[in-house]
Amino acid sequence: MKQTKNSGKKPVINKVDKSLDKYLEKGLFKDKIEKANHILKTVGIPKFEE
Repeated sequence: MKQTKNSGKKPVINKVDKSLDKYLEKGLFKDKIEKANHILKTVGIPKFEE
């Protein structure tokens, strides 16, 4: 069986699990999120070859 390269199709999310809403207000991994946002602001999003 020959595998073909994905032709740029993105996965589609049909439903969002409502049980995860309890984690919105907890502020988990706040320091990691702040560090990631800082890196994105200073360096930017990496460029990928197509």
